[in-house]
Amino acid sequence: MSLMTVLKLLVAAAILALIAGRVDFDASIDLMRAADPLWLAAAIGASLLMIVADALFWSTSMRRAGLSMPFRSAILFGVVGWFFVNIAPSTVGADIFRAAQLKASGVPAARAIRLVAAARFMSFAALIVFMAAGAPIALGVLDTAHDRIALAAVLAIALAVFAGVLFAKRILHLAPARLRRGPLDFAAALSGEARSLLRAMPPGGWFLLFLQHLLRLATVLALALSLGLAFDPFVLFGLAPAAFLAAMIPVSFGGWGVREASFVYFLGAAGIAAPAALALSILFGLTRILIGAAGGLIWIFARREHFEVAVDSGQDDVRTTS
Repeated sequence: MSLMTVLKLLVAAAILALIAGRVDFDASIDLMRAADPLWLAAAIGASLLMIVADALFWSTSMRRAGLSMPFRSAILFGVVGWFFVNIAPSTVGADIFRAAQLKASGVPAARAIRLVAAARFMSFAALIVFMAAGAPIALGVLDTAHDRIALAAVLAIALAVFAGVLFAKRILHLAPARLRRGPLDFAAALSGEARSLLRAMPPGGWFLLFLQHLLRLATVLALALSLGLAFDPFVLFGLAPAAFLAAMIPVSFGGWGVREASFVYFLGAAGIAAPAALALSILFGLTRILIGAAGGLIWIFARREHFEVAVDSGQDDVRTTS
């Protein structure tokens, strides 16, 4: 196990321990024990549909990048990716897995990494739009100026990161040539890849990205109903994206701890009791682990040719397998 993995586990454990010391953890456990299994099944179903939407997006975006990924392969990428991001020791494990498969299919390693990062950037952009759309609702339910500032800060940081990636190539080209090497050169190339994918993405691709986020919210909504929580569904639409954005920060194992703290803070600010918000976040993480475990089994037993990607050489389509 790498040092980075150990550090992420320690960060997750420390945050969860801090939350457990301030929230009635026993009450959260009681809520989860009494959860309605039908709504839990609905949450798992929404998560599976999210994988389908993600597979369709990947098929679309990779075509725009000169690759051909069969829908079957894209589904396998999605399901197995959940194993790497939720169970295997890495927060960005799904991206590493996808980049490795693209490289094994003949895509140069640097471009494979850039393509995967650019696709993640597109999802990030859609989540920012999603959060901005729900911001008026969120600001309307938050009671204090402190809470409103915290929400605005999350959105502002996300927008700054988005702009930084989008314009990095132009900014870095202003630097002296001797400085534009190694990581800076890669960052400039990644920025160019992201801009190209952003310009080439058809409306259907954006629809699939927004659908993924809607299904993620549907998962949270189904889990909240399984816990018997009484709340306005629009509250989740306004505040849950902020928690999802915070959980994307790769500082803990699988987003654990960061996601729970975000749920407790933002949903608590909207009047949802801390034990209920914590139970909701833990159940959300457990559904991902359950599907991730299935993805791990598929990864073990699936044949290598099932992860095929066609690489457009510019003349002939050369099909190789990972």
